[in-house]
Amino acid sequence: MKNTLLTILLLFSSYALSDTVQQNKLNAFYSTQDNKSESIALLLHGTRGHKNLELISSLRESLLDIGVDSLSINLSYGIADRNNDFLPCDIHHQHTVKDSLDEIKLWYNFINKKGYTKFYLIGHSRGAVDILNFYLHERDNLMNLNIIFLLAPIIDSDDNHKINYQKNYNIDVESININENLKINFMGCEKALVSGKTFKSYYYNPETKNLSEALKSSSIETRVITGSEDKITPNTHQAVQDLVSEKKNIRLFQIDGSDHFFRDFYFDDLMEIISTEVEK
Repeated sequence: MKNTLLTILLLFSSYALSDTVQQNKLNAFYSTQDNKSESIALLLHGTRGHKNLELISSLRESLLDIGVDSLSINLSYGIADRNNDFLPCDIHHQHTVKDSLDEIKLWYNFINKKGYTKFYLIGHSRGAVDILNFYLHERDNLMNLNIIFLLAPIIDSDDNHKINYQKNYNIDVESININENLKINFMGCEKALVSGKTFKSYYYNPETKNLSEALKSSSIETRVITGSEDKITPNTHQAVQDLVSEKKNIRLFQIDGSDHFFRDFYFDDLMEIISTEVEK
């Protein structure tokens, strides 16, 4: 009985400081043990996702197990204190990629004031590309950043978007007026109401880089992890493989059998890679 009670108390104390934090009408989940780690990871979800997705919540729990605190953030997409649901399609989309990068910066500054000495950035899907672009914009200010982990990052490019929208919708992406509103397929939403500025921010934006461009420009230690059965972004592994020989800071892993979300036993494989790299 005493041993059981001690175990419960230890478990409770380990997670006692984990809670939702808020600033500037944004929210995130800060996971830390009583004996705060020297290391912390900032976790970012993918397209229209949120901080409590299965992959993100599993990551923060497993990171605590290896002694790494975490902050998993919700991008607002223009919605104050956005909750833990997927971003709905039936809103007027007026958010931009720059908004997302600014929010990542705000949260990075939040954890940077906590006294950590080792930082990791972990992004999934579109969030992986956002994380990498954040690094490229802010790298001179990220002194203690150790490794960036990109989990199933998307491989889209502006050229591909131009071809796709011209072919399938007869729309010239480049000539869209940023001041007009569109009814258009956007971020997995059919006929969404989207401002021209928002649409071009995501699909024709010279101020951000696609995955290949960003990796070529990056010098930080980077680990790219893909799933062999990923149907959402099936070409990522080969695209990164073509860069590995010339970019010594990049290591590429593929989890055989995993899809885009690293579910079930494949998550164990994912964490084995992450923990091994963190503990080096």
